[in-house]
Amino acid sequence: MKTARSVEEMAEKKRAKKDDDDGGISPQLRPPVTPKFKQRDATRIQQWQFPKGVSGNPGGVPKHDVAAELARAIIEGNKELIYKAFVKVLSKGNAYCLQVLADRGYGKLKETVRHERGPLDDVSTPDLEEQIQVLQEKLIASLREQGYVVTKPPQLLPATSDDSKVQ
Repeated sequence: MKTARSVEEMAEKKRAKKDDDDGGISPQLRPPVTPKFKQRDATRIQQWQFPKGVSGNPGGVPKHDVAAELARAIIEGNKELIYKAFVKVLSKGNAYCLQVLADRGYGKLKETVRHERGPLDDVSTPDLEEQIQVLQEKLIASLREQGYVVTKPPQLLPATSDDSKVQ
């Protein structure tokens, strides 16, 4: 139950807390204030970065690949065992481990990219415009033969999403 005395004590505590700029905590117990870093701020990692002009990998890529040598030795020395393991793994439907071993030992297969030239790759822009003009004239002539009245050449409309699906 609140009494006049307890109400006065609470008001006195509130005033003391307001008057105290430290919020009632002694400076020795308060944690140090650290600045808040903004997102993508690189200042916090600068102490671990290499100085400019100094490589993080001074030795470069190793010249001798021990793992490739071991993979070749395993594959070449255990052909029957590899064959049996290959059949066993394929029967389970997983050839990943042998693919990794073969890729490491002999290198990955190179992918070839075929580039086919289109029929109009060698035609210049003025020639294409001339061909378009000839086709427009043929279109107008065929429309007139069918009985249509053509006063100006037809214009090409941009394809919509529905037109691109129609074949």
